[in-house]
Amino acid sequence: MSRINSYRFGALRSLLLVGLLAIALVASTAVPVLTASASTSGSGTTTDSMKAARKKTPTPNPVPSATPTASHVPSATPTPSPVPSATPTPIPGASFQGLGQMPGATSAGTQAFGISGDGRTIVGAGWASSTAQQAFRWTVTGGYQLLGDLGGGNSIADAASFDGSVVVGSSPPPGATFGSFRWTATQGMMAIPVGYPNAVTDDGTMVAGGNAWWKTSGQTGNFGGGSCSAPQTPLGMIDLSADGSVAAGSGAGGLDMFGQQATNAYRSTPAGSCQDIDAVFNRNSDASGISADGLVIVGEAQDAQGHYRAFRWTASTGMVDLGTLGGGNLLSNALATSRDGSVVVGTSLTTTSSSSNHAFVWMTQCGMRDLNTVLQNRIPGGWILQVATDISEDGTVITGYGISPPPPGSNFGETEPWRAVLPVPPC
Repeated sequence: MSRINSYRFGALRSLLLVGLLAIALVASTAVPVLTASASTSGSGTTTDSMKAARKKTPTPNPVPSATPTASHVPSATPTPSPVPSATPTPIPGASFQGLGQMPGATSAGTQAFGISGDGRTIVGAGWASSTAQQAFRWTVTGGYQLLGDLGGGNSIADAASFDGSVVVGSSPPPGATFGSFRWTATQGMMAIPVGYPNAVTDDGTMVAGGNAWWKTSGQTGNFGGGSCSAPQTPLGMIDLSADGSVAAGSGAGGLDMFGQQATNAYRSTPAGSCQDIDAVFNRNSDASGISADGLVIVGEAQDAQGHYRAFRWTASTGMVDLGTLGGGNLLSNALATSRDGSVVVGTSLTTTSSSSNHAFVWMTQCGMRDLNTVLQNRIPGGWILQVATDISEDGTVITGYGISPPPPGSNFGETEPWRAVLPVPPC
């Protein structure tokens, strides 16, 4: 599976939110946030990564007044998420663990971008110097393992296979600005011929990045061919279903009211059959994740006022607005979902402050909940969970990053990855 949910290549607008949040974080805490400049691409400005690094930050385009099919338009007034009590009841079996800093990481910190399907392996990157990031693999039993690079001194791990034995990500070789890798314990880091690799299948044999896919058998192909017309290619696919039969990402939409190219969320197959899943053709949206069964897609889309809101899509419901953690005209972004799409994670502003982003979990029966509140009785004092980047296939283990308590001798917290277990719904 993928994860992002840094971010990934192609999910342009997802970065709008996370990129802005990362910038705001630096301003408000004086702690640098990882950026995925070495492995980001798409339309817009490169920003930070939530799963391995990628995304952009285009200016929101006003939504035209045309009235599209209702079933595919995020609800203008999504169902409010239940407001948790001031002292929530501890969730049986729930746990939280700060992973600490990657060995050798500077004060700029470390971020988790992806988690294995079984929830036992986390991948991401940390700053090894002021100019170099290093990919890591963390396991429940072994802790941190640095994965190296392809010779250029930089690497970012984006996603892992179901059991965590295969990791994919970005690492430019010497003299290059881009390069992709697939890592295993036996082969180490090997270069592969795809765009920024954001996703890998459960068995680790297929990798997707940009509009390309590659298999260990040597087969390659593109997501943008077949039924996709020229204006819709190339697509940038950011996540894969467990078996690789379906991908989710972004592609060209219509023109906005200013005549600028809009980006829409897409669903595609390795054979090139693609579907623009946003019925509002001339507004911006992008997909950040897809369920392992390939039936649910999550991401962000502009609402009627042009604000980016987290969405959950199925063929029967279309895009449904999941709301925000603060109501009103705030921003939110769904980054990953469980095997059956019943649990979604991401990030949302909690107030009008651009630095108020908190990690969220959304469940069918609970709505959107702030993980800082859900885990209030489990999180050590001083922590702020900012972004939930990925989730295990069974929907019980979540990873992401946030600001940990200031280390001894410092007045500022550091960007640190975390792992949370929620065995039962928080409602």
